[in-house]
Amino acid sequence: MDQVCKICQGAIRPKHEVAGIAYLHCQSCNFLQNFYWDEQPQPDTEQTTINNEARTEHWPAGDADHMHEKGWGMLELMYWPLMWQVRKANVQLRQVPGYESLVHSLIRRKANRILDFGCGHGISVLELRSRDGIDAIGLDPYSPTKSPHIITTPLLETAFPSASFDGIFSIETLEHIENPLEVFTELRRILKPGGVLLVQTHRLEERDYAEQGDSWFYLRDPKTHVSIYSEPAMRRIAQKTGWKSVQFKGVKFAKFAA
Repeated sequence: MDQVCKICQGAIRPKHEVAGIAYLHCQSCNFLQNFYWDEQPQPDTEQTTINNEARTEHWPAGDADHMHEKGWGMLELMYWPLMWQVRKANVQLRQVPGYESLVHSLIRRKANRILDFGCGHGISVLELRSRDGIDAIGLDPYSPTKSPHIITTPLLETAFPSASFDGIFSIETLEHIENPLEVFTELRRILKPGGVLLVQTHRLEERDYAEQGDSWFYLRDPKTHVSIYSEPAMRRIAQKTGWKSVQFKGVKFAKFAA
């Protein structure tokens, strides 16, 4: 059977080949995908090894202060309009005494229970819990961290109750999933009505992709970066998996409203 786009089931054609692995492009929704893991037997120990090695090389645990700040950066983008709309102004206002603590106090009222999907070592999760009392949970099948607050079961096997979370954020994770429609459907199910999903992943609108083609850094790891999105692709995903809307900021951030 001929392969079709994983998002819109449109026709796809080869566009890049990296390390012998073909990336296929959908002209209908502008989604770039490869089928490397779809064609491997499951479960696959090679995938686990490759992801663990890539995480060790590219995504170390990180300094606790930095990862705490990173976690708050995601929460501010999710819940604080000024951060999403005019980030530079928000950064400047942080110099005003009491501003940051006020913002964080207001956000904590909304962010009662948060999921970090693809949490890595989970340092942001653990720091948000210990420093701020936020009920944060991390999920990452490849996380090396042993904690009751870090879940290493794959998302589709966790069986979270519906409407479990007020918000979900995901940093540099969506490019690693080979089944985006299933994942977005599940993320929508476990998010409360009115909740927010904030994702960070480099999109095809990035100028470096147009200029560098096959050598673009997101294409250098074809065994880990299997799904590369665009604005049209994410809009199509939102329509097909039950989201009310999706907004974009720059070429990395997208915010889905439940």
